[in-house]
Amino acid sequence: MGDFSGRAVLQWETLSLRISPVTAADSGVYEADFEDPSGHVTSMCFRVSVWEPVRPPRLEARVLHRERGWCNLSLVCTVPGAGDVSYSWSCTGDPLGALEHRPRLHLQVRGDADPAVCRCNASNPVSGSTASTDIAAACRAVASDFSWSYCTVKGLLCLLVLGSLLAAVAITHLLVQQRGPPPRSAPSSLGAG
Repeated sequence: MGDFSGRAVLQWETLSLRISPVTAADSGVYEADFEDPSGHVTSMCFRVSVWEPVRPPRLEARVLHRERGWCNLSLVCTVPGAGDVSYSWSCTGDPLGALEHRPRLHLQVRGDADPAVCRCNASNPVSGSTASTDIAAACRAVASDFSWSYCTVKGLLCLLVLGSLLAAVAITHLLVQQRGPPPRSAPSSLGAG
């Protein structure tokens, strides 16, 4: 039995092969030869796929942009060391965005939204696993980290420019005072000679 020595047992009553323990390396195309009592041999090929259970996915919320009461964010769902995994999404509330069958999901959420939970389901033919996050909380967390609005930044820049102009006028005034008034030129006398 080659690579299956000690791991493979042929079960005649069901005409099946049991491999234990099985690993992903056991996937592949196999050929079996069957001989009937008259000596006629029939060959059959079959494909074996071995799937490992899906580990719990890692779900990360990345806020991309905040503007005018809306939060644009991206959810990224990954399964460490996974082979062929399918993804699906479900969300409570009313986030704007298409719930696609991809590991990445782009959404738009109102800044004052009630808690809204998005769930990532990662699955393969033998198992599935989920992870979830509150997207409204993720947007609020970023808003509290960076609370300066556009108007606040614009106001601070205007104050900085105004302060620079006042400093330039004051320095010019001081320099003129230190040098004193400009000298007057003496009247010239023209004499006849």
